[in-house]
Amino acid sequence: MSRVVSSVLLVLGIASPARPWGCHGHEIVAYVAYRHLSPAAKAGVKDLVGRPASVVHVERFCDVTGLLALANVSSWADDVRGELPSTAPWHFIDIPRGTASSADPAQFCPIAGCVTSAITTQLARLKDTSLPKQRRAEALMYLVHFVGDVHQPLHCTTNDDRGGNCVPVDFFGTKTRPDPRSQHGDWKPNLHAVWDTKILDRAMGSQGVEHYANELDREFASKLAAWQRGTPSSWAMETHRVADAVAYGKLPTALPVEPGDVARCDQNHISDHWHGFDERLAQSYYDAARPALDEQLAKAGARLAMLLNRVWH
Repeated sequence: MSRVVSSVLLVLGIASPARPWGCHGHEIVAYVAYRHLSPAAKAGVKDLVGRPASVVHVERFCDVTGLLALANVSSWADDVRGELPSTAPWHFIDIPRGTASSADPAQFCPIAGCVTSAITTQLARLKDTSLPKQRRAEALMYLVHFVGDVHQPLHCTTNDDRGGNCVPVDFFGTKTRPDPRSQHGDWKPNLHAVWDTKILDRAMGSQGVEHYANELDREFASKLAAWQRGTPSSWAMETHRVADAVAYGKLPTALPVEPGDVARCDQNHISDHWHGFDERLAQSYYDAARPALDEQLAKAGARLAMLLNRVWH
């Protein structure tokens, strides 16, 4: 099945969407970014989303009580997908494993859009002061989310597995099983979910998102400025390399590089195929994955700050 058809099926809701970076990952990106906003950018953000309840008109999945406004709205793009399913492809880009580092990711962005094109589009709308304030607020809410998404390794790669969604894995003794709520062959845990939430939840423990963001900011303080360059396309290829080297590369059992992609995990019995590799993720995988995950969150925050500072320069 072609990548374009696969994306269309996702838009129609045939495949259940993941929640990239969960709630906490997107909130952490927002907190890191906010620490590096100029006074003008902070004022601009406050003007558009300073009172989230006035611009968010959709039921919230994440508990956003007490969060900084930019963190509060960072998960809105996931919440709104139920009302606007055509936005589903904007959260990822399916760059196949094995793609050369010099490749242009635009070739993997279908007509329906992808995360790199969505960042470019929403950034242009945010800059357009002729648009109604609500439209610009929505552009900001999309932007904070999609900059997070383009740094989630399994949102920038696929291995005939829906970005790891179709790779069943055990995680610290939690056995993977078919998801009883899914009609499309999904398993829980799976590799994508491990990178969305499980590694980060384990790393955070009882810490709050602001504390974790502050720790990342201190840990990577010497690198943040150097990371504030590039484009959404170059970030996607960088993230793709992290997926290949760590998300897939550090698995206990090496998975072969597979061409193409699937729209559902029951297509061609793909989950059964990957389940046969019996991936059991524990401390050694976590120890390899957590530093990469932390760095991706910090990069996303630094780059989001760069974009917003350019809007309100």
